[in-house]
Amino acid sequence: MGDKIIERYILRDFFRALLLAIVAIVIIYLITDFFERIGFYIDRKVPGRILAGYYFFHSFYVLILIAPLAFLLGVYFSLGRLTKNNEVLAMRGLGISPFFIYRPVFLWALLLSLGFTYINANVVPWALHNKRVWWREKILKIGSGQAFFERKVSMILKSGWYLYADRLLNRTLIGIDLIYMKDGKIRRRVYAKRGIYQDGKWVLKDVYIRSFGERERFEKKEELTAEFITESPEDILKKRQRPEEMGILRLLNHIRELSRRGQPVQREKLEFYRRFSYPALCFILVLYGCPLALEVKRKGLAFGLGWGLFLAFFFWGIVQLFSVLGEKGAVYPFLAATLPNLAFLTGGIILMWVRKM
Repeated sequence: MGDKIIERYILRDFFRALLLAIVAIVIIYLITDFFERIGFYIDRKVPGRILAGYYFFHSFYVLILIAPLAFLLGVYFSLGRLTKNNEVLAMRGLGISPFFIYRPVFLWALLLSLGFTYINANVVPWALHNKRVWWREKILKIGSGQAFFERKVSMILKSGWYLYADRLLNRTLIGIDLIYMKDGKIRRRVYAKRGIYQDGKWVLKDVYIRSFGERERFEKKEELTAEFITESPEDILKKRQRPEEMGILRLLNHIRELSRRGQPVQREKLEFYRRFSYPALCFILVLYGCPLALEVKRKGLAFGLGWGLFLAFFFWGIVQLFSVLGEKGAVYPFLAATLPNLAFLTGGIILMWVRKM
């Protein structure tokens, strides 16, 4: 019975500190973003309810982004208070092992990390998509038939062609690169300076066509009606597939489809693996928070807090570095997503062993 009371007592402090850290950091992040754009909002006379909807969707992404830091601060402040008040010392004086004292925190940190993994895999993509649509339609007030603009368009067309364009401006595609693949090989490639959508068809201007087979052929045309592009500008804008906006199952199917067509999938695979690896940092940083909490009484609150913030941002920087390496193909996507976690996990276990926790 006494063991359960101690566990509940420890967890009560941990949950309270964790919740406070999450709410505080999310609010600070959103307020900072709001004031950075406040001039833009004033110029466009954006109503408060529209801004509330936008930041509601944005908050899900922010929640996952700051979750590892919140876990670190949560365990640091909760266990640090117990250490500062000599409660940890009293528990150990009663014969309670250090492992038992920190076991409930480890267990719940692991369970919460799994919960955040589900949110990152399914809820955040939904929120990112709705945030983008909300920004375009409610804040920029761009609707069907109105002027619109999109950078870096890339998608697979219904005809099986892969479309890339520098930008979509109203009913014009600029800097077009079209690729047709079969059996994992490029069979045809079409370059065009621009494409204009008129009378329900895309007309490409200044076209260069390369055909690959037994003999490579090259031809140039001033104009080409692209019958294989059946999508309208509105379809391209609406159906453009962004990996970060796909649920986990849809993303997996998208990766398989790209692989089948012989398209590069480094970015998509990295996004898939990071859905699981990034939330795992929540549990991993708890391993660092516990030793830091033991230093509160001896070195003060500022010492542990400073080191905690340094570790959190250092780990985040390493994760971003490996993400870039994974996107560029310098490191396999799976390794780019998991190597930082394995290194941090090993360091956390060693630190706890040294501290004899």
